[in-house]
Amino acid sequence: MADDVARFVFTDAPFPIAIGGETAGKPREFAITSGEMTGAQFLEFHQKWIDAVSPYLVDGGLLGTFVDWRGLPIVHASATALGLTPLDLIVWAKANPAMGTLYRSEHELLPLFKKGSASHVNNFSAGKRGRRHRTNLWTYPTSPSGSATRKSLPDHGSEKPTAMLEDALIDLTNRGDIVLDPFLGSGSTLIAAENSGRVCYGVELDPLSIDVVIRRYEAATRTTAVLADTGEPFATLATRRRSDGDRVIP
Repeated sequence: MADDVARFVFTDAPFPIAIGGETAGKPREFAITSGEMTGAQFLEFHQKWIDAVSPYLVDGGLLGTFVDWRGLPIVHASATALGLTPLDLIVWAKANPAMGTLYRSEHELLPLFKKGSASHVNNFSAGKRGRRHRTNLWTYPTSPSGSATRKSLPDHGSEKPTAMLEDALIDLTNRGDIVLDPFLGSGSTLIAAENSGRVCYGVELDPLSIDVVIRRYEAATRTTAVLADTGEPFATLATRRRSDGDRVIP
């Protein structure tokens, strides 16, 4: 990212913790989280990634990662130990409940933390003209089972609705701001940034997820993605990779 800094670190970090026989993570073994972590390893994992992205977050910038109730104490401990200040806790109310440990789970949490002492962006405060009427309860349906991501990566399991992410970016960043997603997944943050006039820098280690991200981006923007180093279009690159025997999302 060179000297660029992000206004918002906005992501969905992996949570591969097995509790009562249920694994709270992505069903397929992804590059960064194959297997399961102990509580201590999980804490260390979050401390490391938050510490790694913090230098790229502007003073007054925010950090948020989706989490369920079991992971919230670990994320809170990791962020506050690194000097970030708790700012708010969002509850995402889903229309489609998922598996749970006792009751079926129909919500996720989004803790927000602030870096430094500068003012953070707030585009919905009460004193602003044309203010957005927003609360910390967000009601959005989960992505439909027929979505492009579900068809391409049926084991991905954690795609966030783009409309929800787009609203969050409009709330907490300004047009042209950089949003950093260190676990880009299926690319919903990238699409939300494109739709709202923000710039998304994303990191993703899983090759199949990267294929999905590029195809979703091309479909959403009606543009051609190219390899930065060579200018080669993604479609040409995918054809070449297939001829070399590599696995590519069709």
